[in-house]
Amino acid sequence: MSDARWQATVFYRTEGGTVDVVHELDELADLHDFVEAGPHWDTVERIEVVRVNHTDATLTVGRAETT
Repeated sequence: MSDARWQATVFYRTEGGTVDVVHELDELADLHDFVEAGPHWDTVERIEVVRVNHTDATLTVGRAETT
């Protein structure tokens, strides 16, 4: 299992349909480098980012403000 904090899936348009590429990231700022290194950015249909490897998956916004 990865220690990455984020998982970003980049969906690219191709002649054969959409192709998705998954990247594991420690920092969200790293996503820029993956998109720049990939196919032309105008072929990006969408990017979905999900938080993974939570330290406390039950934490809410309200509880976080008081800690």
